[in-house]
Amino acid sequence: MPEYKAVVEQWLAMSHPDLTDHIRRFVRGGSRPSPVWTAVGAHPVLTARVRGILSALHAQMADHRDHAMWTLWINNARCALTTPSPAHARSETPPRADAQPPTRLTASTTTPAATPRHRPSTITPVTFLAPGQTTTNPAAT
Repeated sequence: MPEYKAVVEQWLAMSHPDLTDHIRRFVRGGSRPSPVWTAVGAHPVLTARVRGILSALHAQMADHRDHAMWTLWINNARCALTTPSPAHARSETPPRADAQPPTRLTASTTTPAATPRHRPSTITPVTFLAPGQTTTNPAAT
């Protein structure tokens, strides 16, 4: 990722309007995540600036006829900013050798009384009545 560090340095040196135009062009052309976003995501100050610009860009494109595509592109860029690179995603610690595999539960180990099928209801039913109605049923008498 050393080649993308130059991009990060260039973006850090840009003024806000220039960076906004550059990110607009970069977001528009990318339907798939670029490794540049991962390099930018590693720099916290630049990540905050880019997220702010992406939010402003999303608000600007709210009334655009291609709003759905802009939303997709912006969300892809945001996701790529927050997703760690595959090299960092791997854990450095190997699994423990003394760990025992989990025991399997079979149907015979659980008791049927432990998992009731239907719990008794403690909530009283509510009856909605129209004005003038009573709770007695005249058809039952």
